[in-house]
Amino acid sequence: MATASSIAFKKLGNTVVVAADTAAPTGKQAPVTTAALIAAGNYRITNPSSSVTVFLGTGVSAAAAQASAVAPTAGAPSSAIVLIPGTVEILSFDDDVYFSGLAASPVSIYITPGRGM
Repeated sequence: MATASSIAFKKLGNTVVVAADTAAPTGKQAPVTTAALIAAGNYRITNPSSSVTVFLGTGVSAAAAQASAVAPTAGAPSSAIVLIPGTVEILSFDDDVYFSGLAASPVSIYITPGRGM
């Protein structure tokens, strides 16, 4: 049987739009819409912007995701995930994670829950 890291990505819920802006908005979830929660945990994350980098915050609550959407600076590391323009990533998180984004100008990030890579 193939492991989750060697099968093609299969969506298990609807794609949601997560806003990124100059002040990180309240976090948002990308819920799984099937009964297969045990198979969830991977998310296809797309930054379609051609010029805006996003600092993606994640957390166990909407407020935690918003608080973690922080750009790192010299001497101040950040737990945010950097999504450079045009990024398409498949990343693993708990199935109840929230997402928020910080960016130099408004941009929409697309997140689809699923499994596989």
